[in-house]
Amino acid sequence: MKSFAFIVSPITIRQIKDFWPMLKIVPNFIIKSSLKNLPPFKVSHIKKIQSIQGKAIEGFLIVCPLLHQQAQDLEENLVIDKVLAAGRIAERLGSRVIGLDNCASVIGDKGYDAITRNLKIPVTSGNALNTWSVFEGVYRMAKAKKINLKSSNLVIIGATDPIGSLCARKLSDYVSKITIVAEERNELEQLKERILYQNPIEVIIEEDAHRAVKDADIVINANNSSEPAFNVEELKPDAIVCDIPPFYRVRVVDRPNPRQDIIIIRGGLIKMPYPLKGINTDLPKGIIYASLAETMLLTFEEKFVNYSFGDNINLDKLEEIADLAVQHGFEVWVPEAPVI
Repeated sequence: MKSFAFIVSPITIRQIKDFWPMLKIVPNFIIKSSLKNLPPFKVSHIKKIQSIQGKAIEGFLIVCPLLHQQAQDLEENLVIDKVLAAGRIAERLGSRVIGLDNCASVIGDKGYDAITRNLKIPVTSGNALNTWSVFEGVYRMAKAKKINLKSSNLVIIGATDPIGSLCARKLSDYVSKITIVAEERNELEQLKERILYQNPIEVIIEEDAHRAVKDADIVINANNSSEPAFNVEELKPDAIVCDIPPFYRVRVVDRPNPRQDIIIIRGGLIKMPYPLKGINTDLPKGIIYASLAETMLLTFEEKFVNYSFGDNINLDKLEEIADLAVQHGFEVWVPEAPVI
């Protein structure tokens, strides 16, 4: 049976204790100060995952014991070494492809080159399926609300993040105005050039998310920060927000939505054709993160190549991974706008 490995970094100390119960008696401050010295470890063996085609695969969940914020603050080489150590566990387990979620967000092209050069098996970040899920979620929600995408003001927070960048490029085919928001002005300028090369639409660069969202009809939050980028109260009436909260991301709303006119949907979530045993998340039964789903789909297809990893992902991969998801019975999960 073909197998994959999926490497995650925890968000909180509580998650580390859930992964490694023997640490429950250890004070949090000791765990936090010791994390960069702890080796990666296998936490789960998912023994049977089925596709509607009748194919079956297995997988391993490997924890890279660095809190996401720590990974952002450490030297990139230290983070790369941690990921490589986790990758070598995957190799010993016989995995044919490795999926990354949290770690991929703090590793740029330098890290991509180092990881692919030093591991014997290919790697993916899940960014292709993550982006497709956001696109489909926004498209379905706009259709359900009878919103004309072409005349909508789209704002993307965290536009220089790989998922934010992919969303901007993909949705530039459907809207006439995009405001891209991030702190890295030079990277925003480069993204603007890429969008305009693809489509002659209006692209606005903005470094202040609070200012950007005031006139937004649709907001995609790909913010890769430890703090929310904006408040729901700042949005115009009837706006749509697509929040992308893989394991580490801060959600826009951590309490009941104070604005009943605002629709908040979660991107990056996939419904499996059959319930999954052997992995615990905070998600409803049968729902998994898109980054994990992409790794599974590549394994089902025996497509053992470096896939959506690095800063220059071809948009064709979004269509390809979406087609594979349909073939194997995986569905973008947006309960507020179900498939009709």
